Amino acid sequence: MLSNGESDNVRLLRSKANRFFTILYSPITWIRSMALIEEEAALLRGKNLQLSFQVESMRYLLEENNRLEELLDFQRESKMTILPARVINMSASPYLSSSLSIDVGLESGVEENDPVITPKGIIGKTTIVGDNASIVQMINDVNFRLSVRIKPSGSTGIMRWLDGGLYLIKEVQKNANVNIGDKVVTSGFSDIFPNDLPVGEVVNITDERGRFQKSVVVQINENIGSIINLFVIVDQ
Repeated sequence: MLSNGESDNVRLLRSKANRFFTILYSPITWIRSMALIEEEAALLRGKNLQLSFQVESMRYLLEENNRLEELLDFQRESKMTILPARVINMSASPYLSSSLSIDVGLESGVEENDPVITPKGIIGKTTIVGDNASIVQMINDVNFRLSVRIKPSGSTGIMRWLDGGLYLIKEVQKNANVNIGDKVVTSGFSDIFPNDLPVGEVVNITDERGRFQKSVVVQINENIGSIINLFVIVDQ
C-alpha cells in the first residue's frame, strides 16, 4: 500500500517511513562503508609494499651496477696483478675475530698473506688458503695491525681498529703537521702491503698527555659490512 498508494496521507506516511528506515539502517550503512574503506586500505597497503620492494630492488641493482663498473675501472687501471673475488661468508663480531671467506684460492694463484683490497682501499689479508676458497683477516679484527703513512706530512704509525668504522694511529710525533682531512695510505714498510694503497682519512687528533706523541683517529674509506666484491693482490 505504501509503495502503490497516491493519496496525500499515503505519501506522507511513505515519507515518514523512508526517514525512519534511513535512520534505522544508517549505522549498518556506516559499518559497511567502513568495512569497504578498510578493505581498500588493506589492498593499497599491499600494493604500496610491493612497490616499495620493487623500488628497493631497482635501487640495489643500480648500486650493484655502479659497484661493478667501479671494480672494472679499478682492475683496468691497476698496475698490480689483482684477482677478482667474491665474498661467500662473513663472520659476525669484530670483538672475537673479524674475517670473511672468498671464492678464490690456491688454484687461482692466491697465497697466504696476500693483500685484499677494494677500489676504496685495504680491507685485510688472506690467512688460510684452500684450493678454491680463502679466509681473509679483516682490517677491523682486534689483532690486525697496518703500517700507514699520513699525507702530506709523511708521518707514519701503526693503525689498529678502534670502534665501528674508526681506527687509531698511536705515537705520532706531537710536532707532526697532521690535520683533519689528511689522507692515510699504506707506508710500504710492511712485507705484505705495497706502499700508497688508500686506507682512510683523518677525522680526529688528540695529544697524549705527558708524552711527546699524539693519537690520530682515522675513518677508513670502505664500509666493511657491505662488501660483496673485492680483489686479492697476487703479484706486487
